Amino acid sequence: MEKKTMRRRPTKEQFHRQLEQMVSTLRNEIIEGGFKPGDNLPSEKALVTRFGMSNNSIRAGLEQLVEEGWIEKVARVGNRVAATRPPVKLRLVCHQLAFRNLELARLLEGFHRKYPWISVQTVLQEGTASIDPAYGGFAGDVLMLENYQLQSLSENASFDLLEPLAEKPDLYPHISRLFTIRGHLLMQPLIFSPIMLCYNKDHFRENGMLEPDGSWTWDDLMTAAEKLSDGKGRYGFCFHVPSQNRWPVFLLQSGERFEWEGGQLRDLRGTKLLRSMEISKRIIHNRKAFPLFLSESHEDIDRMFLEGKVSMTLSSYMGMNGWRQSDIEFDISPVPTIEEMRTLVISLGIGIGRHSVHKEEALLFIDYLTSGDAQSVIRDRTFSLPSLGTAYMDASLASSSSGHRPSRYLMFREIMSSLRSHGDLNISYNSLRKLEKELKAYWADLLDEEELCERLGKQLTVIT
Repeated sequence: MEKKTMRRRPTKEQFHRQLEQMVSTLRNEIIEGGFKPGDNLPSEKALVTRFGMSNNSIRAGLEQLVEEGWIEKVARVGNRVAATRPPVKLRLVCHQLAFRNLELARLLEGFHRKYPWISVQTVLQEGTASIDPAYGGFAGDVLMLENYQLQSLSENASFDLLEPLAEKPDLYPHISRLFTIRGHLLMQPLIFSPIMLCYNKDHFRENGMLEPDGSWTWDDLMTAAEKLSDGKGRYGFCFHVPSQNRWPVFLLQSGERFEWEGGQLRDLRGTKLLRSMEISKRIIHNRKAFPLFLSESHEDIDRMFLEGKVSMTLSSYMGMNGWRQSDIEFDISPVPTIEEMRTLVISLGIGIGRHSVHKEEALLFIDYLTSGDAQSVIRDRTFSLPSLGTAYMDASLASSSSGHRPSRYLMFREIMSSLRSHGDLNISYNSLRKLEKELKAYWADLLDEEELCERLGKQLTVIT
C-alpha cells in the first residue's frame, strides 16, 4: 500500500509572507488598471489555485483589501473593485533645488494625472540634520538626497531609515551603486552630473585663444586664466573653494586614496595626495588669475560668472540650471588633470521611508520618476542628466525648452569612465569634514605642508 505524504503546513512567518505577497499583487493589479473600478475579482477558488493558499488565507487577504478600501464584498456576487479608490497622501522630503533641477512641479502634475487618488505633499529641508537617526529620522514617505548625504547618514550604526530597493537595469549601473550601502540599494538615482569646467566663449574669442579641451592640465588652465584676466575686475578662474562638491576633485585626480594603519591615517608626506593639495593651494593663491573672493556659496560664484567677472569656473550640470535664462554664451570641457583624467560625480536619489505606511504608493512614485516619460521631461526641460541610460537615444536637444544649451552638452557620455565619488577616497564623511577644516587653514597659509600632515595624522582615524 502506497504511503500518503502529509502536506507540511507553512510556518507563521511563511504564512504572513504569502499573505503579504497575495495582497500586494492584487493591490498592484488594481492600481495598474488590471482590475478596473466595478470589475469583479476572480472567485476565491480561482485565487486559491493561483496563489497556492488555503480558502481561509485567501479570505483573510481579501478582507484586508476590503479594510483598505480597494474592494467591497457584494452578496451572492463576490468581491468587486471599489468604485472610488481610497485617497493617499505621500510626504516627499526634499531640497528646494529639486523643483529647479528636476522640473519637479511638472513631474508631480504628471504623476497625479496617472494616479489621481495619490497626492504628494513636499516637505522642504536643508541638509541632513533634520533626518538624522539620532534625531528621530524623517517624518515622510519618500526622501530625496544626494549620494554623499546618504553616505554621511549611513555612517551612523543605527541607520535604517530607508527601505531596500530592487536595482533597475535601465538606470546607469555605476550611478545606482552610489546609493548602495552595505550591499543594499537604498535609493534610485534620478539625475547625476560630473563636475565640469565651464567657460565664457566670448572671453576666449576676444583674446584669440583656443578653448579648453580634454588635454588641459591645471598648469594649462592657469596660463589661460592669467591671459583672460584683464586687470580691471575680470579674473580668469574662480570656484567656490570650500564646497565638498569641488575641492575633492583635486584629491581624486592624484590617483591615490587615503590609507590606514592600525586605525590611523598613513603619513601623507611624499604622496600624490599631498601634491594634489599643494596644486589646489597654488591655484587659489595665484592673484593674477584667481580673485581674493570669500564666497559663501555657489550662487556667489555663479553671479560673478554670469556678470562676466570670471571667465572659467567649476560647476555641475545641475548647477548650470541656474544659467538657463542667461544671455551668456558658455560651454563646457572636462576638468583639467593632474595625474589622471578624473572628476567628481554627484547624483540625486530617491528612497522610501522604512516606516512609511504607503510603501506601495511610494514605489509607484519612484517608478514614475525613473520612467521614460518623467526622465524625458527632465532631459527636455532642464540641463540635469537623467539617470535613465536610454534617455538620449532619440533626443532632439535642439527642440528642447530648457533654454540655451552648451554645444558640448553631451560630452558627459565621453568621460563616464573618469567619474569618481567621495567614497573612492577611502575616507569617512566625518573625516572628510575634518580634512576640509584643516585644508581651509592650509589654503589660508596658517599651516604649511609639514604641519598639515602632522595634524591630519593626529586627527583622522578610520572610525571618524
